[in-house]
Amino acid sequence: MVRNQCLRRRRVAVAAVAVLGLGAALLTGCSGNDDSDGSSSSTSKAVDLSVLGDKKPATGAPVKIGLFNIEGGTAVDSPEIGDGARAAADYANEYLGGLGGHKIEIVRCGDKGDGASAAACANKFVQARVAAVVVGQPATADQIVPVIQGAKIPWISASPSAPTEFAYPGATFFSSGFLGLLASQAVYAKQKGWKRVTMLGTENPQLVATLNSIGKPLFKGQGVTLDFVPVPHGTADAGPQVTAATQSKPDALVIAADAAGCQAVFTAMTTLGATQPKMVNNACVAQPVVDAVGEAGIDKTVLFMSGDPVGDHEEAQLYRAIMQQYAPDVEETGGITPLGYQSMLGFVRALNADSSTSGDVTPETVTAAIKKAKNLPLPMGNGETFSCDVTQFPVPTIKATICNSKYFVTTYSGTKAGPYETVDAAAAFRGTVDLTVFLA
Repeated sequence: MVRNQCLRRRRVAVAAVAVLGLGAALLTGCSGNDDSDGSSSSTSKAVDLSVLGDKKPATGAPVKIGLFNIEGGTAVDSPEIGDGARAAADYANEYLGGLGGHKIEIVRCGDKGDGASAAACANKFVQARVAAVVVGQPATADQIVPVIQGAKIPWISASPSAPTEFAYPGATFFSSGFLGLLASQAVYAKQKGWKRVTMLGTENPQLVATLNSIGKPLFKGQGVTLDFVPVPHGTADAGPQVTAATQSKPDALVIAADAAGCQAVFTAMTTLGATQPKMVNNACVAQPVVDAVGEAGIDKTVLFMSGDPVGDHEEAQLYRAIMQQYAPDVEETGGITPLGYQSMLGFVRALNADSSTSGDVTPETVTAAIKKAKNLPLPMGNGETFSCDVTQFPVPTIKATICNSKYFVTTYSGTKAGPYETVDAAAAFRGTVDLTVFLA
């Protein structure tokens, strides 16, 4: 019952966030707090809390850090992303000495998918004199970033989507968001030798404009033709759309939708016998979707994520241990919880790598410390690192710093994720792709 309520809520959310930002519209999944006992989208593993290490509690004066995330609204509500960020901060306070010895004091504010909540959060952060704003997943970044930029407060995230985020020199990202997702899918398609790919995506003018101005050129630059079939808001039976998408006999499909949209497309593909691999974001493998469509629906799904939360490597084990210790009721690996965790822990690691953080932590010292971050372990990165001394995206029109251009990719066999491999999204921009329209 909870699962069905969640998916119905997401159908409403798609329409509501159509004009709010591609990241929220396409990456919003469902919380794992349901009553399902169905098969898991990831392998259940015993959690070894010893990977947390030795305790090193923060004892210095607290420093206020803003936390901005889509939660508390009637249309958009993914508090699990913020919970992942909070868990990383709690871990840092208990095991990493906080920020240079200072205890992290979270000032949390929910993006409810409207301009009023964004304005209220901006004022809250400025009045609280936060040293930085760490972002889970925003829906209304364009409404809050100009205020944050005016106050010269660093903006830290793992999932950029809005033009204002990319245009703010004080913004730092540990992944490249929807823009990088498109680029990595284009690079992956070339690696697989695919020549034609069809995207089934939410009927969203912003998405269509982005695909025409950015997505199709990115794929074309990799020798791949990208077609698009819109899926109207609230579609429960996506059979006609899947039929239209497969008429040209594409080598693969891309699903750009929320959890409810993914479920509709997966179900239609199974019914129609469409067997193409399908490249997806992490909303498509949220537990309610997996439970609803089963092995036949998830099989051959190619998942793109900003990190690997399910592997046996040290970073994945640390992620699961932190979530078990500090947010045990939150789904760890099947949805979009990792975004907030990666934003917060990446921020902590960048600042703690600079010895000057032991002094006053201010927007100015945060900015200076982040600019020194080089070759630090990427949270959930399986040995990959991030560097913020120079942007990892060779795109002059992007003024923000993107510290990591890699996406992590796994292919599902039934409901089991396979080993993760990395794809460098930056490779798709080593050409003549013009981002002017996207960033306008």
